[in-house]
Amino acid sequence: MHPTRHAPSTRSTLLLGLLLGLGCGGSSAYLAPDTAGAPAAEAAGPTRSASPGYVGGEATASVAAETAPPPRAPMGGAADSAPAPSAAPSSAAPSSATPPSATGGATVRTTTTTTVTVEVDTPSLEEVAPEPEPEPYEPQVQATQRLLTAASVGDHDRRVNYRDFLQRHPYEARRLGLDMSRRVRFRVVDAQGQPVHDARVTVAGVEGRTHADGVWDWYPGVSGSQSRGAATVTVEALGHRGTARVQVPSQGDGQDVVLQLAGAHARRPAVLDLAFLIDVTGSMEDELRYVNQEVTDIVARVRSEVGQEARIRVGAVFYRDRTDSTPLQRIGFTEDIAGFARAMRSVRASGGGDYPEDLNAGLQTAFQGMAWSEGPAARVLVTIADAPPKRYGTSFDYHRAMNEAARRGIRILPVAASGADREVEFLFRAMGAMTSTPYVYLTDDSGIGNPHLEADTDRVAVEYFNDLLTRLLVSDMQGQGMHEPAGFGPTS
Repeated sequence: MHPTRHAPSTRSTLLLGLLLGLGCGGSSAYLAPDTAGAPAAEAAGPTRSASPGYVGGEATASVAAETAPPPRAPMGGAADSAPAPSAAPSSAAPSSATPPSATGGATVRTTTTTTVTVEVDTPSLEEVAPEPEPEPYEPQVQATQRLLTAASVGDHDRRVNYRDFLQRHPYEARRLGLDMSRRVRFRVVDAQGQPVHDARVTVAGVEGRTHADGVWDWYPGVSGSQSRGAATVTVEALGHRGTARVQVPSQGDGQDVVLQLAGAHARRPAVLDLAFLIDVTGSMEDELRYVNQEVTDIVARVRSEVGQEARIRVGAVFYRDRTDSTPLQRIGFTEDIAGFARAMRSVRASGGGDYPEDLNAGLQTAFQGMAWSEGPAARVLVTIADAPPKRYGTSFDYHRAMNEAARRGIRILPVAASGADREVEFLFRAMGAMTSTPYVYLTDDSGIGNPHLEADTDRVAVEYFNDLLTRLLVSDMQGQGMHEPAGFGPTS
């Protein structure tokens, strides 16, 4: 399926298409506190539109929660409708929870909304430059011209559309070994219904962290869990801990579970860890230099939107293939944006030769070789590539990276460049869905690079890449999650 494309206009915004609503009904119960310490043929195409600025049965249960033990050290680790392009581009369900338990202590209320559905060798690593000392930096929001264009597909929001995509691509699913067909969504909120960031959620022996919007999406088929039926979920956040019972689906989606920590008071992240993982083989040269030019402007715009008091740390990992003279390069996290931009510009695309590249080595370095912030920080890994991973038989591969991202609350924001095929699209859409993040792909509208593969979806909105990435990062820091453009918002 090729998406319907909505082209952008400076004078009017296209009306957006059908929104699907879900209805639910429900019941309530009280639970005791926890006391334990070849692909099918594709149809003819997606609707495209341009975002503004781009020219051209609910069931509820109340659960008594125990008073929290001393806080555990947070995980981290070091070592269906959008706006459309012309020739020129520009830029949940309310809880009906029962009253808190009278047993004392904190209470956690859960609201469930039923959905309609059914280590091996590492290549040598070169530091691009030692981490520079922070220096005064005045953002210049209008300093960089926007050139690259991109579109996004919110599979984490539009599950019906995503499940249709999965059914059309069983070959890629088998080849990559990714079962994305089952999902249970957890959302943790405080007494006022505000999202709780960095909450630790554990179910069926699998651990995840909520993002700034309070969401953790659990995919049992990817986490390796064989759990089905009733299961206990534990949530820990802000000095509170509680348990509830949920249903794990044997197929399709389970319920969306809202866990309310009545005694907690949520806060937004004050730190953004923004890392880039970029394929820098020869085929990426055409787009790499434009990405490098726009990074400084993107960071400046994010800072201006979220406030100068917010700490923004940037870093990058560059990968090629194991046969190349410099297979890996890294820029450690730093707050020196200008120094980071200079280091980025020193990296040149080279090497490669065949199609697959050593994406797995890049992922391993990004997760194990970068000093990600611990505690309540927004953590985002922007992954830009045009080729699938080469199969070296490593112990750390994209499966492990996806589970590690879910466990540590790191969003993988995948960006497919020119030359990407359906296998790349399938893998990148799975990475995005696993971490509640849209799949992004660069488009032909900019005229930069080789031809770009249209997403196999129903419709997309085209934006400048600069605007798109800024929008997603700002929205995440504000506790609203990452979604398709306004009007294409979350739906089935």
